[in-house]
Amino acid sequence: MIKRNSNIRLVLLFSCFLLGFIFPVLGQEFQTFIEGSVSYINGQNIYVKFEKTLGIENGDSLFIVKNDTLIPALIVQHRSSISCLCQPIGELTFKVSDKVSAKPKIELPKTENLLPVVEFTEKDVSQDVISSQSKETEKLKSPAVQTVTGRLSVSSYSNFSNPAPEIHRFRYTLTANAERIGNSKLSAETYISFTHKLNEWDVVQENLNNALKIYSLALRYDFNKSATIWAGRRINPKMANTGAIDGLQFEYSFGKFYSGAVVGSRPDFSDYSLNTKLFEYGAYFGHNSNLKNGFIQTSLAYMEQRNNSNTDRRFVYFQHSNDAIKNVNIFSSFEVDLYKLENGVPQNTLTLTGLYFSIRYRATKKLSLLGSYDNRKNVIYYETFRSYADEMVQLASRQGVRLSFNYRPWKFIYAMVNAGTRFSKNDPQPTNTINGNVMWTSIPAINASLSVSANLMQTSYLDGQIYGARLTKDFIKGKFQTALNYRYVDFNYSNGTSGLIQNIGEIDLSYQVNKKTFLSVNLETTFQESENFNRLYLNVRRKF
Repeated sequence: MIKRNSNIRLVLLFSCFLLGFIFPVLGQEFQTFIEGSVSYINGQNIYVKFEKTLGIENGDSLFIVKNDTLIPALIVQHRSSISCLCQPIGELTFKVSDKVSAKPKIELPKTENLLPVVEFTEKDVSQDVISSQSKETEKLKSPAVQTVTGRLSVSSYSNFSNPAPEIHRFRYTLTANAERIGNSKLSAETYISFTHKLNEWDVVQENLNNALKIYSLALRYDFNKSATIWAGRRINPKMANTGAIDGLQFEYSFGKFYSGAVVGSRPDFSDYSLNTKLFEYGAYFGHNSNLKNGFIQTSLAYMEQRNNSNTDRRFVYFQHSNDAIKNVNIFSSFEVDLYKLENGVPQNTLTLTGLYFSIRYRATKKLSLLGSYDNRKNVIYYETFRSYADEMVQLASRQGVRLSFNYRPWKFIYAMVNAGTRFSKNDPQPTNTINGNVMWTSIPAINASLSVSANLMQTSYLDGQIYGARLTKDFIKGKFQTALNYRYVDFNYSNGTSGLIQNIGEIDLSYQVNKKTFLSVNLETTFQESENFNRLYLNVRRKF
């Protein structure tokens, strides 16, 4: 717990905001980028698929594009000819098929035809949906002409368990981004999901919002290059920690600085529907700059949230990302609550309620180190397909101090180890975790990659181990991808409950029918002493 009188710490944190503006700012134009896509997510490891990785080096930053701004999002730990193994920067989270851009160290041929990438199954649904689709990097330089991009996805998720009843869930998603509609200054973005279970249509009829989730649905109007207004539901990347906002958002940029204001309401806590009783308003100010050797972004936001006209929360949110120093990436964020009720009496106080800091150092081309401290609140997931084992790993490693190193001793061998600890006054003992992963990216004769992993955790209620291996191979010039995965789970509970032993087998198949159509199949079987679980995931995606 953070003591209320920790004013010195708060002063130091606010000083970080001021320091964010002191760094030298030598702007430059966006260079030639190539686009890739998140293909697989496994714990802290994120795989990004490109048609070619020519010019990308280990330790490079990969970017996402938000509101004509490049935001560093991933650090390349290892690359092959068509894919990169990465780790996320700071608080950013991803889902399969998210767009990512790379800035090659060499100039690529202008005539190069970059085809869409092959995507793995959307088994990991987005943890924090920040908008429908990031604008493609080329749109940063495009004239005011209409451009419409998007993706329609249809998937089924079936659970065949013995002796439990079968469960069949269907999910339809639409993501779209329309730029310069009718060659005007009006644009639109959307991310909509509709999910229902077989033979449970009465749940949908009782409340449509049980099935319908609108993560983003907004119109944008560009008055000029400096002033922009949004209307609708949208998560603002400059103050993403506040979540989605239903209402109006205005932003004005001047040089390398920007400021904005928002007014509206928060989505309902129970079903993510519109709830005007949860009124909120706020403002933010920040600075971003693309440097010759890196990128700097700093923002400070103020937010007041109400519930039935009563003040629910009043807080300040700070975020800073910096990789201006060669081979070093720094990310920090914190929240300070300015208001609270104590014994029914409102008080204006300063209380640190969330803090995150990470620093990554690329010591050599083969070795990189990462240290982080996480004291943020837990995340609420409206949609997730995590297994029980995956959920336990995520909960155990969510907060606390964490150290990790990534090492590539040989060209095709990559190793990663991270360890963390968390201690709270509410926990009878600390939570300790250690995770390791070794990858052989090019096995001779079969031209496949093999990854072996181990996850060990010790919490106040659980001692657990998860060991796994994953074999991946591409066929037909990368159009057809296969993956075999096996995990052994051994959980022992401290409350005397009998332990849990699981053997989990999984197969992934993904096929690129053409440039815009993708098919994928995922089958997972979990063997336990008393019962078995079978999960089948089918997905069809069509880009437009």
